[in-house]
Amino acid sequence: MKTSNQSRNFTKQVQTDLLALSDADLFITIHQWMGGDNLDASVLNVAEDTCLALGYTRVSTDSATETSWQAPSSTQLRALLTAMDINQFAHHVIPVAFQSLHTIYPEWYEGVTFNAHLANYLRRLRASRAAQNA
Repeated sequence: MKTSNQSRNFTKQVQTDLLALSDADLFITIHQWMGGDNLDASVLNVAEDTCLALGYTRVSTDSATETSWQAPSSTQLRALLTAMDINQFAHHVIPVAFQSLHTIYPEWYEGVTFNAHLANYLRRLRASRAAQNA
């Protein structure tokens, strides 16, 4: 039970710290985690339900092997992330963050430890951007 509460608390902290980013930083961060190569449309290596939950829409392509996705606006993305409950956030956002960042930061391990490091990472990102804009 303690682990479940601890996990929920750190997941909520990640959500709070992610939403504390500016619209531009929030959008870029999520899009990079999703595997986006550019900011307009991309081929994503993420489950379809996650793409849809984060506001991505399918784009018609000639290729039968690839699904191309159009990213949502930063405003739409923020609204979707804000509306997510902890379970939805843990199901859709944490796995894409883990998939993107675990190879760079294997020392973050997984689960609660990963979420704690992720929350700190997001706080440092926000502070760094604020310092650049000052």
